[in-house]
Amino acid sequence: MPERSDMSSDRFPHEFVPKTKPGASTDVRLFGYNVEEFPALQVPFQRLTWFVDQPREAFIHPDQTLIATSMEQNERLIGRTPEDEFERLLRLDGTVDVYFPGDRWVMESDEVGRRELLREIERSVEGQKALYRMVEDAGLDVELYPTIVGWKPWHYEHCRELFKVFGTKSCAFDGTEYDSKYNLWDDLEDLVETLAPDRIYLNGRVSHEQLLHAPDEVVAFSGKMSILNKIRQPNGKHDPTLLTEVINKRIGALHSSQTALDEFMVNH
Repeated sequence: MPERSDMSSDRFPHEFVPKTKPGASTDVRLFGYNVEEFPALQVPFQRLTWFVDQPREAFIHPDQTLIATSMEQNERLIGRTPEDEFERLLRLDGTVDVYFPGDRWVMESDEVGRRELLREIERSVEGQKALYRMVEDAGLDVELYPTIVGWKPWHYEHCRELFKVFGTKSCAFDGTEYDSKYNLWDDLEDLVETLAPDRIYLNGRVSHEQLLHAPDEVVAFSGKMSILNKIRQPNGKHDPTLLTEVINKRIGALHSSQTALDEFMVNH
Protein backbone atom coordinates (compact mmCIF):
# COMPACT_ATOMS: atom_id res chain seq x y z
CA MET A 1 0.00 0.00 0.00
CA PRO A 2 1.47 3.42 -0.92
CA GLU A 3 2.11 5.67 2.05
CA ARG A 4 -0.36 8.47 2.47
CA SER A 5 1.18 11.91 2.82
CA ASP A 6 0.32 13.26 6.28
CA MET A 7 1.01 16.83 5.33
CA SER A 8 -1.05 17.21 2.14
CA SER A 9 -4.68 18.22 2.73
CA ASP A 10 -5.11 15.96 5.74
CA ARG A 11 -7.32 16.80 8.69
CA PHE A 12 -5.06 15.73 11.55
CA PRO A 13 -5.78 18.05 14.51
CA HIS A 14 -3.38 20.69 15.76
CA GLU A 15 -3.05 22.52 19.08
CA PHE A 16 -6.10 22.60 21.37
CA VAL A 17 -9.17 20.48 20.62
CA PRO A 18 -12.05 20.80 23.11
CA LYS A 19 -13.69 17.60 24.33
CA THR A 20 -17.38 18.21 23.80
CA LYS A 21 -20.84 16.76 24.27
CA PRO A 22 -22.99 17.37 21.19
CA GLY A 23 -25.93 19.61 21.99
CA ALA A 24 -24.64 20.65 25.43
CA SER A 25 -25.42 24.36 25.83
CA THR A 26 -22.07 25.23 27.44
CA ASP A 27 -20.09 23.52 24.67
CA VAL A 28 -22.17 25.16 21.94
CA ARG A 29 -21.77 28.60 23.53
CA LEU A 30 -18.02 28.33 24.17
CA PHE A 31 -16.74 26.21 21.28
CA GLY A 32 -19.36 25.74 18.57
CA TYR A 33 -19.25 27.84 15.40
CA ASN A 34 -15.97 29.51 16.44
CA VAL A 35 -13.86 28.29 13.54
CA GLU A 36 -10.96 30.68 14.09
CA GLU A 37 -10.21 29.70 17.69
CA PHE A 38 -11.49 26.11 17.57
CA PRO A 39 -10.98 24.62 14.09
CA ALA A 40 -11.69 21.14 15.50
CA LEU A 41 -13.97 19.68 18.19
CA GLN A 42 -13.70 16.22 19.74
CA VAL A 43 -16.63 13.90 20.45
CA PRO A 44 -16.31 10.44 22.07
CA PHE A 45 -17.64 7.37 20.26
CA GLN A 46 -20.54 6.98 22.70
CA ARG A 47 -21.79 10.51 22.00
CA LEU A 48 -21.81 10.09 18.23
CA THR A 49 -25.35 8.73 18.48
CA TRP A 50 -26.50 12.36 18.84
CA PHE A 51 -25.71 12.95 15.18
CA VAL A 52 -27.91 10.08 14.04
CA ASP A 53 -31.02 12.19 14.59
CA GLN A 54 -29.49 15.68 14.49
CA PRO A 55 -27.72 17.48 11.63
CA ARG A 56 -24.04 18.16 12.09
CA GLU A 57 -24.65 21.91 11.69
CA ALA A 58 -26.86 21.87 14.79
CA PHE A 59 -23.69 21.59 16.86
CA ILE A 60 -20.68 22.83 14.89
CA HIS A 61 -19.87 25.14 12.02
CA PRO A 62 -19.54 23.44 8.61
CA ASP A 63 -15.87 24.47 8.49
CA GLN A 64 -15.00 22.98 11.87
CA THR A 65 -13.45 19.50 11.87
CA LEU A 66 -15.29 16.83 13.84
CA ILE A 67 -12.82 14.54 15.62
CA ALA A 68 -14.21 11.32 17.08
CA THR A 69 -12.24 8.99 19.33
CA SER A 70 -12.71 5.54 20.80
CA MET A 71 -10.90 6.70 23.95
CA GLU A 72 -13.46 6.62 26.75
CA GLN A 73 -14.03 5.26 30.24
CA ASN A 74 -13.05 1.63 30.60
CA GLU A 75 -16.61 0.36 31.12
CA ARG A 76 -17.64 1.77 27.74
CA LEU A 77 -14.89 -0.17 25.97
CA ILE A 78 -16.10 -3.55 27.18
CA GLY A 79 -17.52 -5.57 24.31
CA ARG A 80 -16.92 -2.89 21.66
CA THR A 81 -15.87 -4.44 18.36
CA PRO A 82 -14.45 -3.12 15.08
CA GLU A 83 -17.83 -3.94 13.56
CA ASP A 84 -19.52 -1.64 16.10
CA GLU A 85 -17.17 1.18 15.16
CA PHE A 86 -17.63 0.57 11.45
CA GLU A 87 -21.43 0.54 11.67
CA ARG A 88 -21.36 3.89 13.51
CA LEU A 89 -19.01 5.45 10.95
CA LEU A 90 -21.05 4.02 8.08
CA ARG A 91 -24.23 5.53 9.45
CA LEU A 92 -22.49 8.87 9.93
CA ASP A 93 -20.55 8.92 6.68
CA GLY A 94 -19.79 12.55 5.84
CA THR A 95 -20.37 13.68 9.45
CA VAL A 96 -17.18 12.50 11.19
CA ASP A 97 -13.98 13.91 9.65
CA VAL A 98 -11.30 12.10 11.69
CA TYR A 99 -11.55 8.97 13.83
CA PHE A 100 -9.04 7.43 16.26
CA PRO A 101 -10.15 3.78 16.70
CA GLY A 102 -9.50 0.72 18.79
CA ASP A 103 -8.89 1.86 22.36
CA ARG A 104 -8.66 -0.93 24.94
CA TRP A 105 -8.21 -1.10 28.70
CA VAL A 106 -4.44 -1.51 28.89
CA MET A 107 -3.38 0.66 31.83
CA GLU A 108 -1.27 -0.90 34.59
CA SER A 109 -3.30 -2.72 37.21
CA ASP A 110 -2.77 -5.34 39.90
CA GLU A 111 -5.68 -7.25 38.37
CA VAL A 112 -4.16 -7.45 34.87
CA GLY A 113 -1.19 -9.75 34.27
CA ARG A 114 1.35 -9.54 31.46
CA ARG A 115 -0.39 -12.21 29.36
CA GLU A 116 -3.81 -10.57 29.64
CA LEU A 117 -2.30 -7.17 28.91
CA LEU A 118 -0.64 -8.47 25.77
CA ARG A 119 -3.94 -10.00 24.70
CA GLU A 120 -5.67 -6.61 25.06
CA ILE A 121 -2.94 -4.86 23.06
CA GLU A 122 -3.22 -7.45 20.30
CA ARG A 123 -7.01 -7.09 20.27
CA SER A 124 -6.59 -3.34 19.83
CA VAL A 125 -4.08 -3.71 17.00
CA GLU A 126 -6.04 -6.38 15.13
CA GLY A 127 -9.28 -4.46 15.63
CA GLN A 128 -7.81 -1.24 14.30
CA LYS A 129 -6.44 -3.01 11.23
CA ALA A 130 -9.80 -4.66 10.58
CA LEU A 131 -11.67 -1.36 10.93
CA TYR A 132 -9.26 0.43 8.61
CA ARG A 133 -9.81 -2.19 5.90
CA MET A 134 -13.59 -2.05 6.31
CA VAL A 135 -13.59 1.74 5.99
CA GLU A 136 -11.30 1.61 2.96
CA ASP A 137 -13.40 -1.06 1.24
CA ALA A 138 -16.57 0.95 1.86
CA GLY A 139 -14.98 4.19 0.65
CA LEU A 140 -16.16 6.19 3.66
CA ASP A 141 -15.27 9.88 3.83
CA VAL A 142 -13.36 9.79 7.11
CA GLU A 143 -9.65 9.84 7.93
CA LEU A 144 -8.44 7.14 10.30
CA TYR A 145 -5.30 7.44 12.41
CA PRO A 146 -4.10 4.67 14.75
CA THR A 147 -4.33 4.78 18.52
CA ILE A 148 -1.16 3.59 20.25
CA VAL A 149 -1.92 1.59 23.38
CA GLY A 150 0.29 0.57 26.29
CA TRP A 151 3.06 2.41 28.09
CA LYS A 152 6.29 0.45 27.65
CA PRO A 153 8.55 0.03 24.60
CA TRP A 154 7.57 -3.63 24.16
CA HIS A 155 3.89 -2.58 24.22
CA TYR A 156 4.57 -0.01 21.51
CA GLU A 157 6.43 -2.56 19.39
CA HIS A 158 3.22 -4.53 19.05
CA CYS A 159 1.58 -1.39 17.60
CA ARG A 160 4.28 -0.74 15.00
CA GLU A 161 2.45 -2.45 12.13
CA LEU A 162 -0.47 -0.01 12.52
CA PHE A 163 1.61 2.69 10.83
CA LYS A 164 2.21 0.44 7.83
CA VAL A 165 -1.44 -0.58 7.49
CA PHE A 166 -2.78 2.96 7.95
CA GLY A 167 -0.10 4.46 5.71
CA THR A 168 0.80 7.18 8.19
CA LYS A 169 3.22 8.01 11.01
CA SER A 170 0.65 10.10 12.91
CA CYS A 171 -1.23 8.65 15.87
CA ALA A 172 -3.20 9.24 19.06
CA PHE A 173 -2.18 8.48 22.63
CA ASP A 174 -4.55 8.51 25.61
CA GLY A 175 -3.30 10.43 28.63
CA THR A 176 -6.47 10.47 30.71
CA GLU A 177 -5.43 7.76 33.18
CA TYR A 178 -2.13 9.37 34.20
CA ASP A 179 -1.81 10.63 37.78
CA SER A 180 1.82 11.72 37.37
CA LYS A 181 3.01 14.15 34.72
CA TYR A 182 6.49 12.63 35.05
CA ASN A 183 5.22 9.16 34.09
CA LEU A 184 3.39 10.70 31.16
CA TRP A 185 6.54 12.44 29.92
CA ASP A 186 8.58 9.23 30.24
CA ASP A 187 6.01 7.14 28.38
CA LEU A 188 5.68 9.69 25.59
CA GLU A 189 9.46 9.84 25.22
CA ASP A 190 9.57 6.03 25.04
CA LEU A 191 6.86 6.13 22.39
CA VAL A 192 8.85 8.59 20.31
CA GLU A 193 12.08 6.63 20.69
CA THR A 194 10.42 3.30 19.87
CA LEU A 195 8.10 4.15 16.96
CA ALA A 196 9.34 7.57 15.76
CA PRO A 197 5.88 8.99 15.01
CA ASP A 198 5.67 12.27 13.10
CA ARG A 199 2.70 13.61 15.05
CA ILE A 200 0.91 12.64 18.27
CA TYR A 201 -2.60 13.64 19.31
CA LEU A 202 -2.56 13.60 23.13
CA ASN A 203 -6.02 12.87 24.48
CA GLY A 204 -7.17 14.19 27.84
CA ARG A 205 -4.23 16.35 28.95
CA VAL A 206 -4.52 20.15 28.95
CA SER A 207 -2.57 21.42 31.96
CA HIS A 208 0.25 23.86 31.38
CA GLU A 209 2.79 21.70 33.22
CA GLN A 210 1.90 18.54 31.34
CA LEU A 211 2.22 20.23 27.97
CA LEU A 212 5.38 22.15 28.87
CA HIS A 213 7.49 18.99 28.88
CA ALA A 214 5.76 17.00 26.15
CA PRO A 215 7.90 15.82 23.21
CA ASP A 216 7.86 17.96 20.09
CA GLU A 217 5.95 15.22 18.30
CA VAL A 218 2.88 16.09 20.38
CA VAL A 219 1.21 18.60 18.06
CA ALA A 220 -2.32 18.51 19.46
CA PHE A 221 -4.02 17.96 22.80
CA SER A 222 -7.61 17.56 23.93
CA GLY A 223 -9.56 18.12 27.10
CA LYS A 224 -11.81 20.65 28.76
CA MET A 225 -12.46 20.34 32.49
CA SER A 226 -9.45 22.20 33.91
CA ILE A 227 -9.95 24.95 31.34
CA LEU A 228 -13.60 25.34 32.29
CA ASN A 229 -12.58 25.49 35.96
CA LYS A 230 -10.24 28.37 35.15
CA ILE A 231 -12.97 30.46 33.55
CA ARG A 232 -15.81 29.58 35.95
CA GLN A 233 -17.23 32.61 37.77
CA PRO A 234 -18.56 32.68 41.37
CA ASN A 235 -22.11 32.40 40.00
CA GLY A 236 -21.17 29.10 38.34
CA LYS A 237 -21.26 30.44 34.78
CA HIS A 238 -18.25 30.44 32.44
CA ASP A 239 -16.73 33.68 31.20
CA PRO A 240 -15.92 33.24 27.48
CA THR A 241 -13.75 36.40 27.51
CA LEU A 242 -11.16 34.50 29.60
CA LEU A 243 -11.09 31.48 27.31
CA THR A 244 -8.56 32.75 24.76
CA GLU A 245 -5.97 33.67 27.40
CA VAL A 246 -6.27 30.33 29.21
CA ILE A 247 -5.98 28.31 26.02
CA ASN A 248 -3.15 30.37 24.54
CA LYS A 249 -1.09 29.74 27.68
CA ARG A 250 -1.38 26.01 27.05
CA ILE A 251 -0.65 26.31 23.33
CA GLY A 252 2.42 28.35 24.21
CA ALA A 253 3.55 25.60 26.57
CA LEU A 254 3.13 23.03 23.82
CA HIS A 255 5.23 25.02 21.37
CA SER A 256 7.97 25.65 23.94
CA SER A 257 8.04 22.07 25.17
CA GLN A 258 11.45 21.07 23.86
CA THR A 259 13.25 24.10 25.29
CA ALA A 260 11.57 23.52 28.63
CA LEU A 261 12.50 19.85 28.60
CA ASP A 262 16.16 20.67 27.93
CA GLU A 263 16.19 23.10 30.85
CA PHE A 264 14.48 20.55 33.08
CA MET A 265 17.07 17.89 32.29
CA VAL A 266 19.97 20.31 32.98
CA ASN A 267 18.53 21.38 36.33
CA HIS A 268 17.93 17.81 37.44
